[in-house]
Amino acid sequence: MSLSIQNRLNNSAQKIRALAKERILLLDGATGTMIQSHKLKEADYRGSQFADWTRDLKGDNDLLCLTRPALMQSIHEDFLAAGSDIITTNSFNGTSISQSDYGMEAQVEAINLAAARIARKAADEWTAKTPDKPRFVAGSIGPTNKTLSVSPRVNEPGYRDVTFDQMKDVYKQQASASGRRGRSFADRNHIRYPECQSRPCGRG
Repeated sequence: MSLSIQNRLNNSAQKIRALAKERILLLDGATGTMIQSHKLKEADYRGSQFADWTRDLKGDNDLLCLTRPALMQSIHEDFLAAGSDIITTNSFNGTSISQSDYGMEAQVEAINLAAARIARKAADEWTAKTPDKPRFVAGSIGPTNKTLSVSPRVNEPGYRDVTFDQMKDVYKQQASASGRRGRSFADRNHIRYPECQSRPCGRG
C-alpha cells in the first residue's frame, strides 16, 4: 500500500473515531435489497460491455458498477439523503472466487475500482453539500462462497477446496483495488472464517 493511501486511511480513521465520540454514526442499508427493487433484467446486468457474454449475468450485483454505474450512484445517494454517514461499496462479491460463478474473474479489479470510485463520488458530493457532516466510504468485503472452517465434503472432514493463502490473496486484491479509489476503511461482511480476521490477510 502506498504511503499516500495509508495516510488517507489513517486520516479517515481519526475523523471517524472523533465523530463517533460525539454521536452515533449511521451505516447505509442493504445494497442488494435496493438493487432488487429496480427489478433489473438480464440485459441490464450485461450492458453493452458484456452483451455477448456466454453465461447468465443476472444476479451479479457487483458487475453493475461497470454496466450500470449511474444506478449504483443513485442508490448511494438515496442512503446519503436518508442520513447515512458511511456508505459501503457495491463489492460484496468482488473477489475472483465469487466472480468465478459468472466467469468474471478478470473483471475483479475493474469492479472494485469502479465500486470505490462511484461511492467516493457520491460521498464527496454530499460532504460538499453538508460540510459539517462529512461522509465516508467503507469497502465492502463479503465472505465468498467458500469456507476455511468446514469441509464441503461430508465424508472428508479435513478437505478444503480453498486454502488460507488463496483466500488471503483474493482479499488482498480486492482491498488493494478499493483502497486506490478512495475508500475510508474496509467493512468485512459476514465473515465465516475467523482465522482470516485474526491473522493478517495481506496489507500490500
